[in-house]
Amino acid sequence: MFRKLRDHDGTPLVALDKDELQMDGVIDENGEIPDDKQIHVQRLSQGSYIVRDVTDEGIAELNEVFL
Repeated sequence: MFRKLRDHDGTPLVALDKDELQMDGVIDENGEIPDDKQIHVQRLSQGSYIVRDVTDEGIAELNEVFL
């Protein structure tokens, strides 16, 4: 899925799919984002990034396919 890189007051942003975030429990069924919600973004290599959910248990594990 391709997404447009946008400028938000000088900060680059990429939108994530709301339905997939709801399916994974990152946002609630009403599409609301909890006030204290944290997401972990990690640069893997040039031009390659991974975005992971952060819960009380920590950062979501990577599937071994990505290791």
